[in-house]
Amino acid sequence: MASFEGMRATATLLAALVLAGCSSDDAPAADTGGSTSVATGSSTAAPASSSTASPTSSEGDTSSSSGIADASSSGGEGPVEYDPVLLDCDPGGTLPFETESSGFDNPEAESIAGDNPRSKDAASDVLGNPAGPYVYTTLGNDDGVVDSVAHEGQKARTTEDAGLDRNALEGEAVSLWRFDGESWSQIDRQTTNATGAYTFADAPLSNNNAQPLYSVLEADQSCAPHYTWLLEPGTPFILTDIDGTLTLSDEELFMQVADASYDPQMKGAAVELMQAWAAKGYDIVYMTARPHLLRPETRTWLDVHGFPAGPLISSNSLAVGGSALDYKSAWGTRLIDDLGWSPVAFYGNADTDIGAYEAAGVPKDITFIIGELAGTEGTMAIEDDDYSAHIADFVEPYPDAE
Repeated sequence: MASFEGMRATATLLAALVLAGCSSDDAPAADTGGSTSVATGSSTAAPASSSTASPTSSEGDTSSSSGIADASSSGGEGPVEYDPVLLDCDPGGTLPFETESSGFDNPEAESIAGDNPRSKDAASDVLGNPAGPYVYTTLGNDDGVVDSVAHEGQKARTTEDAGLDRNALEGEAVSLWRFDGESWSQIDRQTTNATGAYTFADAPLSNNNAQPLYSVLEADQSCAPHYTWLLEPGTPFILTDIDGTLTLSDEELFMQVADASYDPQMKGAAVELMQAWAAKGYDIVYMTARPHLLRPETRTWLDVHGFPAGPLISSNSLAVGGSALDYKSAWGTRLIDDLGWSPVAFYGNADTDIGAYEAAGVPKDITFIIGELAGTEGTMAIEDDDYSAHIADFVEPYPDAE
């Protein structure tokens, strides 16, 4: 049973998220139905050699050895094998290309950005088969797979101690940039609406899974990654929860919400576990009950600690209890049944993880649970809150991905 302090912290977080507007799991993450002005500029290309942006800080190699897409839906272009170029997305950074504008267009947005240094930029990821179908991370639980792609997101900021707040940057130019292994090109451009939202519909995908597209807020040259993770049906993959599974406990999330500088502690050998799977050629999918509101902090934490590159599935709202089970089982079903990916190991810590994985058809002998519920309901137990023994006993002897 959770401690009283942990339960009280959970209740506080729930209340705060509800007040922040995260009350329905099927509510859209961004109000993209408003009128957004679209100004598609001429494609601007910059060679890779012009890049002066520094990669995101990491410990070890963060790209999966199976990070190359088997094909691409972008005009029939095939996969290209190259080391991904990851951008420094902090405001004021130096980008390897020149945007059509710089400086704020909206004085109110400029004031918000000046007073609120914490990024709340939410950028969706796309998962799918090389020629479709696709799913993207802002779909509702009941939405089916799609044949076209939308890259969606919001540009917003808040203060360092208010991780559940979001102040929209309205009326600012956002451009979408793609690196193809040789040069960068702008593939779309629009203006954020009243909620800071944007949608790039039918945009080309990346030709390398580990290479994200980037949505750039031209006003301050900040950016956010949009991964497009394309795998053939039958491709084996690993899926993991984050809070209480990779992090030490749910309390780590509460600390991070209240303090942008806080670095959540990890379970023993959590990053080594995912690196071990990636070294064997397996693709990693991260799925969290955190809402899109917390995508920036989550993606940064994964990158900084050297977790392998992979799509990040977050919820359209806070997902707890029954809503977490529904959300996670819907996504498990999409990956396994709709996209045809083949599960190798699913990791979690909560009863909702156990129930969701079972509902998605994941066998219990590859459902690995850590924490207080380890080994319950026929699952495989990760003992002592540490993955070291599991890596030695299960992962290292496991055959490499073909």
